[in-house]
Amino acid sequence: MRKSFCKNAKFSELTTMKVGGCIERFFQPATKSSFVDLLREESGPLFIIGSGSNTLASDAPFAETVIRTRFGRVECLTKENGKAFLRADAGVIWDDFVKICVQLGLQGVENLSGIPGTVGAAVVQNIGAYGSEVSESVKEVEVWDREKKEVRVLNRDSMEFSYRTSLIKEDIKSQPPYAPNSRFIVLSALFRLSSNNFAPIKYGSIAEYLKKPMGTVEKLWDIRRAVLCVRGIKNMLEDPVRYKSKLMADMMPERLKGSSLPDDPNPDRASCGSFFTNPVVSPEKAALLPQDAPRFPSQDKVKLSAAWLIEQAGFKKGYPLQKDPNAKVALSTCHALAITNRGSATSSDVMDLAEKIRKAVWDKFEIDLALEPVLIGLEQK
Repeated sequence: MRKSFCKNAKFSELTTMKVGGCIERFFQPATKSSFVDLLREESGPLFIIGSGSNTLASDAPFAETVIRTRFGRVECLTKENGKAFLRADAGVIWDDFVKICVQLGLQGVENLSGIPGTVGAAVVQNIGAYGSEVSESVKEVEVWDREKKEVRVLNRDSMEFSYRTSLIKEDIKSQPPYAPNSRFIVLSALFRLSSNNFAPIKYGSIAEYLKKPMGTVEKLWDIRRAVLCVRGIKNMLEDPVRYKSKLMADMMPERLKGSSLPDDPNPDRASCGSFFTNPVVSPEKAALLPQDAPRFPSQDKVKLSAAWLIEQAGFKKGYPLQKDPNAKVALSTCHALAITNRGSATSSDVMDLAEKIRKAVWDKFEIDLALEPVLIGLEQK
């Protein structure tokens, strides 16, 4: 087990936000069985990390244990009656999994192309984009139960999926400031997908890119290509420069392999992706907003656009670079939802801007913006 121990690991090197302090005990088991063995041995606080795309860590040293899931394989179990069941280990790079599904002609996750992270993190976060959520395709999740010290299977209902969250994410969020010790650790997930090489366009920006009406049925590969291009235009793909690090090289997505990595980092991509979730409010609350405020039905409630609220509260894309070109932290110049590290930001810099934005949105609209990243060693005010 000691062979998987890594010295001198830092959250700043492991996360897409590129901030965070040294980790006292960092392990990266190479197989699922060694991962389970390590979980069985570790009784104290620990934090599980994938590729660090949804994590904001304090700059202070982290005295607890961090385990990275980097193992993984994808197995096609059955394919019948127009459905296919694929099992993917927690350490599989999420976009690699999407690529495999598209290559196999399996519909369901193509709109989630290009989202950084691993399969385990995708399930915990219930990632979503361009009209799809991962929970729509999850049948069950295999977990290690730290309380009972055994492998268990949680079905889709037991996972308590909701907008950008799950049973496991809520457990993590309930334990600030370190977010360790989730009772359930994802080992693998079983996906139920449709055997169909075509899918309808579900989102306006994808329809616009493909120059096709909403609902038009297109090949999965064309939808994936469009999603990757649209995410790239918005700088909502991770910065490939991070894979020049020896610590990150083995986490590189397949779509980047074989291509030359840029020499200079792209500060617009040094982020956690969307830093705020879109608020879900009552119809009565939504009716108080200006008529041009974007609104989307969400069961018996209304989902609002966090980006619209942020911009209306005075924080345009690139804030505050227009006034301070040397700002350490700023909103992405392409997307108001992404807080970015311009090269030398600290975790405190990031949180200060996040809280400033939250306060401004509350003061103007009395709507609270929830943070999307998992916080380590930090507390939301």
